[in-house]
Amino acid sequence: MIKYLAFIVLLISNTSFAQLHITLTQPALLLTQISAHDIGVKPELNEQEQQYKELINSHLQAKNYRALLAKLTASLQHKLDDSSVSAAMAYFIGQLALQQQKYQLATDYFNQAIKKHASYGQAFHGLGLAQLQLKQHKKATDSLSNAMKLGVRDHQLFSYLGYGYLQANNFHSAVVAYQQAKLFNPDDKQLNQALLYAYSHAGQSEAALSLLTQMLTEQPNEQALWLHRANALLQKKQYLHAIASLETALRLEKVSVNSSNQAFNNIENIALTAQLQMQHGSVERAIQLYEKIWRSHQNPNLVIEAAEFLLSSGNVKPTSKLLKKMNKKLSKIQQLTMLQQSQLAYLNGKVYQQQSKNNAAVKAYEQALAFNSVNGHALLALAQIKRVQGKSHQAQMLLLRASTLDSVMLAALTEHADLMMSLGRYTKALEYLQQALLHAPQEQTIFENVKILQRLVNQRES
Repeated sequence: MIKYLAFIVLLISNTSFAQLHITLTQPALLLTQISAHDIGVKPELNEQEQQYKELINSHLQAKNYRALLAKLTASLQHKLDDSSVSAAMAYFIGQLALQQQKYQLATDYFNQAIKKHASYGQAFHGLGLAQLQLKQHKKATDSLSNAMKLGVRDHQLFSYLGYGYLQANNFHSAVVAYQQAKLFNPDDKQLNQALLYAYSHAGQSEAALSLLTQMLTEQPNEQALWLHRANALLQKKQYLHAIASLETALRLEKVSVNSSNQAFNNIENIALTAQLQMQHGSVERAIQLYEKIWRSHQNPNLVIEAAEFLLSSGNVKPTSKLLKKMNKKLSKIQQLTMLQQSQLAYLNGKVYQQQSKNNAAVKAYEQALAFNSVNGHALLALAQIKRVQGKSHQAQMLLLRASTLDSVMLAALTEHADLMMSLGRYTKALEYLQQALLHAPQEQTIFENVKILQRLVNQRES
C-alpha cells in the first residue's frame, strides 16, 4: 500500500527584469552651408541659360538664395524635363533647394542633372545629402558612394556616409566610413562622438574603450562619454566597472549645466543603474535610485518591477523598505492605475506572508483583488494562505478562478490537485492534474505525477 505520494507542485515562474539598455545620444547630421565658393556649375550653362548669369551673380553676392531659387524655378518650372535645361542649371537649382531645406525639390533637380549627365559626381553628392534629410538612408548611401566613385573629393563625404549607414543600422559600414573621415579630421570632437556611437552599436567594445580613453582624458566631465564607457563595459560583462561609470554619469548630472550632459535624465539609464546595482552591486543603492525614479519621474512600473525582483530573490527586508517608501509617497504623486494599485497591494501581501503575518497578508491580497479581480498571482497567494488556515473551500473557489487565467493556469491546476490530494480526493486531484498536462504536455514532472496518481486511484478502486 502506498502511504504517501511525492507530489511536486509547479509554482509561479521566476521574476526577471525587462531588458533595458543605455540610451546614447545619436550623432547629428551637420551639413556644410552653401556659399558662393562651392556653387560651381559643371558642366556649363547652355546658351539659352546665359541670360540668367547676371541674375545669379547679383543674388549670390547679396546672399538672396531664397529669392534666387524662387525666380529660377518660376522661370524653368515648365522646362524641368525639357532638353533645353542643362545639367549645370539643374544641379545649381538643386543646390539652392538643398540650402533652403526644400529637400524633395532638391532631389528632383539633382536627379534631372544626373539624367542629363550620368557621370555628374557633384549631382550625386547633392542628391545624397537631400536623401539623408528625407530619411531615405539606403538611397543616400548609394548616391554618396557614386559621388566618391566619380571622383568627388569632399572629405565630408565620409561623415555623410557614416551618418547614412548609422540610420540604416549598417553599423560596421558606419565604423569604416567614420574611420576614414577621422583621417582628415583627427581632432574633430563631433566626429569622435559619431565614431564612438558607431563602435557601440557595432559591438566593437574594445575599440570603443580605446577611443574613450583618449576622449575622457580631454573631456573628463562629459557625461555622455561615461555612458558610452558603461555601454562598452556591459558588452564585455564587466558589471562592476559598468556600474562605476554609470554612477559617475549620475554624479555629473548634478554639476553639469551643459545640455549635452543631460543624457542621464533618460529614465532608462537611471533604471539600468538601479537594476545593475541590485543584481551585481548594492541593493541599498538600488533602492535609493528607485526612490529617485518614483519621486522625480513618477514611473511606478519600474519600481514595482524592482520590488518583484527583490522579493523573488529572497530579499524580503529590502523589498519591505522599498514598498514602505513607495506607499508613503503615493499621496504626493499622480493617481496610480487600478492594475498598478493591485500589483502594489499584492507585493505588500507577499512581504507580510514572508514575515508570517498571515492576517495582514490576507487583507493585502483581498485589496489587490478589489483593484483587479483577475490578478492571478494574488488569487494563488490568497488560496495558499486559506489552505494554511484550514479554509479549504475558500481556497478551492480561489483556485477555480485562477485556473481560468492563462498567466497562472498551470500553477492553479497543480495547486488545486495538491489540495485535493491533501483532502484524500484522489480522483478529483487526477482530473486537475490531467488538465495541467493538457496545458503543458512538455512538463515531464506533471506527466510522471499523473502516472503515479493514476496507479493510486486504480489501487483504491480495485
